[in-house]
Amino acid sequence: MQLSCFCLPAIQTPLVNKFYQANRVRGRATKQDAIWVVKAPSIIAACRLQKIEQETFLSTVFVEQAYRGKGVAKQLLQSAIKREPCVYTFAYQAVVPLYSKLNFIVIDEKVLPAKLRQMFASYTKQGREIIAMCFQGNVHA
Repeated sequence: MQLSCFCLPAIQTPLVNKFYQANRVRGRATKQDAIWVVKAPSIIAACRLQKIEQETFLSTVFVEQAYRGKGVAKQLLQSAIKREPCVYTFAYQAVVPLYSKLNFIVIDEKVLPAKLRQMFASYTKQGREIIAMCFQGNVHA
């Protein structure tokens, strides 16, 4: 199966929103987001990189059921974050192992930048069982 992974041009933002809506995914992409997709040949996976103040925030990661467990999410996320020096995300417990394999680390929400800390608090008040995580790319010790 030939998969194509790339950053969607802003003008095609409605396509990913249709994909999210068809799959009942929370979240809505905007033209300001960097929207990464995997196509085979239609969209089978997507995620958003949002700029929240000066920070990069990964959100709305979704892979169609039929393509789960086949490395699609890994390919998508590796492509999306490879040029980013630092990426924050809020992961549900079930996907923490996936993010950990991609070198995201669990962080205390108290160390999140202010705006992200507010978002995290809001989401947890809504009952979302999420964990703050951070990817530090291109770090050479």
